[in-house]
Amino acid sequence: MSATTTSTPMSEVLQLQRTAFHRDGFPDAAVRRDRIDRFAHAVVANTDALVDAMSDDFGHRPDVTTLVSDIATLAADAELARARVGAWMRPRRPWGRIGGLLAGAAGLDAAVRPTPLGVVGVMGIWNFPINLTAIPALSALAAGNRVMIKMSEEVPATAEVFANAVHDAFDVEELAVVTGDVEVSKEFSSLALDHLFFTGSAQVGSAVMSAAAKNLTPVTLELGGKNPVVVAPSSISKRAQLHRAAQRVAVARLINAGQACIAPDDIYVPTESARAFVQEVFSTWGRVVPELFERDEMPTLINDAAYERITALLEDAAEKGAQVLTAVRSDESGQDALRSARIMPPTVVLGVTDEMDIAHEEIFGPVLAVHPYDDLDDLIDELADKPQPLVASWFGPKDADYSKFVAGTRSGGVARNDYALSQSLPGMPFGGVGASGMGQYHGRYGFETFTHHRSVVGSDLPFSFTDLLTPRESTTLPDAVRSGLSAYRKLLTWRLR
Repeated sequence: MSATTTSTPMSEVLQLQRTAFHRDGFPDAAVRRDRIDRFAHAVVANTDALVDAMSDDFGHRPDVTTLVSDIATLAADAELARARVGAWMRPRRPWGRIGGLLAGAAGLDAAVRPTPLGVVGVMGIWNFPINLTAIPALSALAAGNRVMIKMSEEVPATAEVFANAVHDAFDVEELAVVTGDVEVSKEFSSLALDHLFFTGSAQVGSAVMSAAAKNLTPVTLELGGKNPVVVAPSSISKRAQLHRAAQRVAVARLINAGQACIAPDDIYVPTESARAFVQEVFSTWGRVVPELFERDEMPTLINDAAYERITALLEDAAEKGAQVLTAVRSDESGQDALRSARIMPPTVVLGVTDEMDIAHEEIFGPVLAVHPYDDLDDLIDELADKPQPLVASWFGPKDADYSKFVAGTRSGGVARNDYALSQSLPGMPFGGVGASGMGQYHGRYGFETFTHHRSVVGSDLPFSFTDLLTPRESTTLPDAVRSGLSAYRKLLTWRLR
């Protein structure tokens, strides 16, 4: 069979995988480890080609971004899954060890068996095209599924390298990669898959979920949001703390030209520290940005549409009274050159108000909206009323204010004093909540997402539970149940006192 799926109708690929899944049965741990190894090797062995392809797709992308954010992260997740998949697969006893022994002695056997779902679909996105596609696919393989991957049409060179690498290592009955335009993506989301994993915008995610619903296909949605960063009130008296926060936020916003669903959007700084914070941000950019230009490592936006969208957000904010400050000043010809290269100058926006588009739209570029605040409790209340972001960050000590921030806000994850901590460490769950998505992956959490927890129960008891539900002349059983419920009601009444 050909290893290329783009010429094979997706519905046929799905049927091939589903037939193979039922023919071969649930894979054991050895088969799953082999698939994990082959998948990781297919990516890692093509590192240089993937680095070059991603840079071509973006216009320019620093090697280190791809090496760390896309390739190394996959390698770490693969090793964790390989080491732990045997333990994750074990049946689980619902009543614990002692309870299970007692039930077994009485003649009742009950276990929850983690079983594969069948055929899982993964729809990737362009900003981290390996990380956000290969890691969920890896989790699905570890869970024992067959997998179909739809690569983003925005990164055709990367998609081609990845597809060829995967198809050299796998038959389409195990793992298939599909490439193509938006129409292909729409068809992919309409397949009768056993689970569909999507990463992207909320707007597209809603359409994907609607298409999947026609087949009752369960979905995991990894979306985004306006990730807030709160600089602790203690920064007013601790200049070193403020400097660290500004420096790390400034650098974080440059990563991948700000095109990251976990990147900071809105920065909340105590009013007394706001001016100094902005100065520290520009000081950091003034040091880092020239070095990036000198080394030809300044990342670019993915396409002209992305550049125009962010420009429109900034122009709208400026027209409605915001102060827009850029870190790169140049004449008209220099600005044209930046636009032609799709290099968005790092920017700070001050005075953002609710009627501005930038107050509601995820920026997805190297732009920070800085907001002063006076009272932390009021700020937490304000954040609690906003759509839940993928990440909420805190820069400051692990003190009572931090605990208040964690308890009073909702987000997919929380990071303290650094960028991307809540989803970068191996084994930690990554996923949104509310407006930022549903479901989680990475490590065991990915395994659980693509697993059906199947109840398997057997009885050697001398009676049947079904018989207990059969009406009979004697009132002994109903009277005993009523007596037990009465005793339980008294216990609840006592507890509630």
